[in-house]
Amino acid sequence: MLGARRSFSRLAAAVRTPVEVPRMPAFDHVPLPYDGPSAVEIARKRAEYLSPSLFHFYSKPLNIVEGKKQYLYDEHGRRYLDAFAGIATVCCGHTHPDIIDAITAQANRLQHSTVLYLNHAIADFAEALAAKMPGDLKVVFFTNSGTEANELAIMMARLYTGSHDIISLRNSYHGNASGTMGATAQKNWKFNVVQSGVHHAVNPDPYRGAFGSDGEKYARDVKEIIEFGTTGHVAGFISEAIQVRCWWDRGGGAWLPAPGVRRCEEGRRPLHRRRGPGGLRARR
Repeated sequence: MLGARRSFSRLAAAVRTPVEVPRMPAFDHVPLPYDGPSAVEIARKRAEYLSPSLFHFYSKPLNIVEGKKQYLYDEHGRRYLDAFAGIATVCCGHTHPDIIDAITAQANRLQHSTVLYLNHAIADFAEALAAKMPGDLKVVFFTNSGTEANELAIMMARLYTGSHDIISLRNSYHGNASGTMGATAQKNWKFNVVQSGVHHAVNPDPYRGAFGSDGEKYARDVKEIIEFGTTGHVAGFISEAIQVRCWWDRGGGAWLPAPGVRRCEEGRRPLHRRRGPGGLRARR
């Protein structure tokens, strides 16, 4: 058998064909000439004038200067396929003409006003967004970020229920403010400040989770946390419907919860299901 394996390996090596490097498809767009500061100069300014909390993950990060549809361009005009979409929060491509026209038209008419006065834009937008929401989620509260949305959701749940305890999931990310940091369950995004009233259940990761794809066991863990870690009454349950932040430190990706977890949620209204960091949230 060993000899056969070696013979097979030699045969495979003999007929092996070179792997062709994938090429970007043709694209009818030429980026504008870039005459701004170099990546080195930008890095120097960031180090001098911006908080070190704004870090990057690369020894030589790209200097992105232009975008068109699904592509990005660096300072040298090199094209990249954007599969990141602003950490999965701005999935509308780049320089979309409809978006540009809407922004330009509004800026030309009225750039800013307070909600203390009336303006149709925010009311029309809220109506359009509510029309796409399921069930009785028909009231919109606009925020500037996912952190703000989650802070608001946690505070509203605690005030409405009169309970303080929140159930979150391990390896989740919900923000870096005082309340959301407690709901977050990754050491990279937590600081040594008081974070009270949040209990973290086992993450229902069907690939790397403690119970594999057995959703009933993950649901039982939540049930036991409520029974043994709280008064039996919790303010809410916060989770990401699609886990998209796990790859920061675990080499993961994006995945759905294990089968059975959603069935176990029937009859229980979640506090908040996040679709990713940032964006708008609707609340009743």
